[in-house]
Amino acid sequence: MSNREPAPFGALLLRYRATAHLTQEQLAARSGLSVDAIAALERGKRRTPRGATIKLLADALELDVAARAEFLAAARPTSMTTATDAEEDGAGARQSTRRWPLPPEPTPLVDRTSELETILQRLTAEGVRLLTLVGPAGVGKTRLALVAAQLADDSEHFPDGIVFADLSSVRDPNLVLTSLANVVGLIDVGGRPVLERLVDVFRDRKQLMVLDNVEQVLPATAPILAELLSACPGLTILATSRVPLHLRLEQTLRVPPLPIPDSTQPYPSLNEFVAIPSVTLFVQRAQAREVDFALSELQIPVVARLVTQLDGLPLALEMAAARTGTLSLPAIARRLGDRLRLLHWEAADAPERQRSLEAALGWSYDLLGEDERRLFRCLGVFAGRVSLDAIAAVDGAVVGENAEMAGRGNARQTLDGLLSLAEQSLILPARPAMSDWQEDEAEDENENPELGFHMLETVRTYAADLLAAGGELDTARWAHAQYFLALAERAAPLLRGSDQRAWFLRLEREHDNLRAALRWLLDQEDGAEREVGLRLAAALGFFWWRRGYHAEGRRWLAEALARAPEANPDVRLRALVAAGPGFALQGVVESAQAVLQEALALAEQRQNASATAEALAYLGLRAVLTGELAEATGLLREALRHWEALGDPYGLGLTFYFLGHLAVATGDAADAGAYYRDALRWLGTSGDAHLAGFVHCYLGATEGARGERLEAIANVQAGLRVGVALHDRWLLGVGAHAAAIFGAWVDPATGARLLGAADAMAQATGATLVWKQLPGRSDVAGLRERLAREGEGELAAEYRAGRSLRFGDAAALALTVLEDVARTLVQIEPGSGTTPEARHESKSLLSAREQEVLRLVAEGLSSKAIGQRLFLSPSTVNQHIKSIFNKLGADTRAQAVALAAQRGLL
Repeated sequence: MSNREPAPFGALLLRYRATAHLTQEQLAARSGLSVDAIAALERGKRRTPRGATIKLLADALELDVAARAEFLAAARPTSMTTATDAEEDGAGARQSTRRWPLPPEPTPLVDRTSELETILQRLTAEGVRLLTLVGPAGVGKTRLALVAAQLADDSEHFPDGIVFADLSSVRDPNLVLTSLANVVGLIDVGGRPVLERLVDVFRDRKQLMVLDNVEQVLPATAPILAELLSACPGLTILATSRVPLHLRLEQTLRVPPLPIPDSTQPYPSLNEFVAIPSVTLFVQRAQAREVDFALSELQIPVVARLVTQLDGLPLALEMAAARTGTLSLPAIARRLGDRLRLLHWEAADAPERQRSLEAALGWSYDLLGEDERRLFRCLGVFAGRVSLDAIAAVDGAVVGENAEMAGRGNARQTLDGLLSLAEQSLILPARPAMSDWQEDEAEDENENPELGFHMLETVRTYAADLLAAGGELDTARWAHAQYFLALAERAAPLLRGSDQRAWFLRLEREHDNLRAALRWLLDQEDGAEREVGLRLAAALGFFWWRRGYHAEGRRWLAEALARAPEANPDVRLRALVAAGPGFALQGVVESAQAVLQEALALAEQRQNASATAEALAYLGLRAVLTGELAEATGLLREALRHWEALGDPYGLGLTFYFLGHLAVATGDAADAGAYYRDALRWLGTSGDAHLAGFVHCYLGATEGARGERLEAIANVQAGLRVGVALHDRWLLGVGAHAAAIFGAWVDPATGARLLGAADAMAQATGATLVWKQLPGRSDVAGLRERLAREGEGELAAEYRAGRSLRFGDAAALALTVLEDVARTLVQIEPGSGTTPEARHESKSLLSAREQEVLRLVAEGLSSKAIGQRLFLSPSTVNQHIKSIFNKLGADTRAQAVALAAQRGLL
């Protein structure tokens, strides 16, 4: 949409009526108005309909809050009349009712329906006198307040109208009263105090006052508002501020940035993507700049990155969109590191503080005290999340305290400063690290009660510039790196035991900070700092492997090893061992072999028995994945001996797990099941539920391939539940793939959807090789062939829908499918499987041709498609299917497939 004046009411009414597919007669019947009245409005003969008429039409057209605001603006373009009344002298008697104009909206409001409804509900509720919209610079508080005021005026709850006062240009506290007096037409000519005269104006009115940008004159404004509210019972105030006013009558509503794309999930379709509010705003403003601007599927990743880096902040999005006339989207996204200089505009009608991000943030920074300014500058080294202990350590280092004081005592002194910054909207309450797991947030908070805040990237950039300008950046960066190195090294051994859930989720929340610390350390010229970077990468290696960050972990560890070739041998050994599984799972065969052979040699040289066993186990896994099965057998057996000598239950569980993969690769399902059960036993002893979840999935697939379907389903369900509890996309991917095997067996469409979800998670983690070890994968081979053959058919649509599922939804679908399959199996034949004799007897029931038809029925093919495949007529196929039903005792195709699978016929 382009920047424009509000549409004439008649044209807008005609457009809304046409959109609703209503004739004038139908709209008249719905609204209770006459056809002539509606025709007069649409032709422009009536240009200023009454408020009651506007409400009747809006109700009849079923307009939402945002559309009603546009409707109202078009109906009353001046919003309110501006006639000036003379103040009655001396007595302070009530002036006649009047209305003051609201400033026009320069551009339409995007996606604030929920906030508008909340504001209207509050403003019109009994007893609500002061509502303050609080939020960071550029979040859109002013525009939201203006639209809400228009809607409130339309509600006729404030019969004496609206007063609007913009305090952004007022810096002298003594001028606040004068500014308020000016907007209601009072002239300060001496005599009675201005506040008394303001009370006289509002005393008997039922009116709404909108006060914009209160923060810079808050100490002077708060007592004035308190007096007005006390003396004028019909006055309600809607204020915007970056900090609450702290009055007893005040209610606050925090205005958040616009929602952004979820980076933890697959990209949605183009239509769904454009409907994300931050994207909607960017596209609308870009189209206002360039009328032929259009977003394509190929541009989704770059726009997602752009709006995410801008935090969904409306002011920043509008400024970025203004650049689309001169820069390409990739160019804008690449230059966002210099956003404070890139994002500005020369809009003559915009307030000075809104002409650049730097000016908007400087407005807030100037209001801070000196200690708060230093604390704010220290935010510049953080990435996204800010915890109390971490910022205390950095702030203490900048002040010059020793590490112990910075990490402990200073945290208590820092808390008040952080709360003040949060109150002034420079930092926000911490948001969940993984938004796909809403149901577990409360539980996570109980497990990890540390105080945390979230910081907008734009704010971080401004703070970092201030740090650099003050010569404090390196000190703050080093303190930040030391804090997160200590956190990672503390967490590393705990990720393998019973406390792993809390530590996995904590590292997940701090992942951006860990990345930032690692990037800074590896970029230093000093070898000692690069060695610290190698220590940090080594400490995170296990986390990257087990959480499915395989591609990212491989890149970090490869770079860290290359940049610190002269590091302490023990540090290098930890990094080499940590790199092994990620390299192997990524299919980087030669690099994996080189890294692990060096690790093995160094471990033996350093006489590190645990590192020796671990290197052997990973070398064995690499050999399994590359098909070198004889070599894998020797390596894994040797690793097992080392772990037994150490008495390490985790190492034994890990190696039995890899031996299970080896048995699957050799085609020995019985041995594979035994190895997986041994792995579960040892992992139960060590407390590693996460790895046990993977083992459950592989054991379930193995049992399913052997016909032990109920046991198989129970194990896959167990693995999926661990994945849900740990918020683990890799484990859920393996579980979803295993579930797809069963889903395809009963219903090809469900199997295709699960397969799509599993493939999306495999792509997200980069660990596709290990999936080749999943038993029963041949059961979906036919499904994959059919998907390839059909192209854009119904099954392909189900597959694509699965690829776009949020990971939590994919897990819920997989668990539901498994439960349904298990219920079907129990109904068909109580028990957990069939004997070889029973399977032989069942097979003898069906002819060879019937068995062929049955297999194609199981793939979901129609009678016509089966006939084409087997060169039979559809009627002949139907005769075979009828015979199969009679022999198996089935009434439907799905039941026939289920019965046949239970009896070992598939």
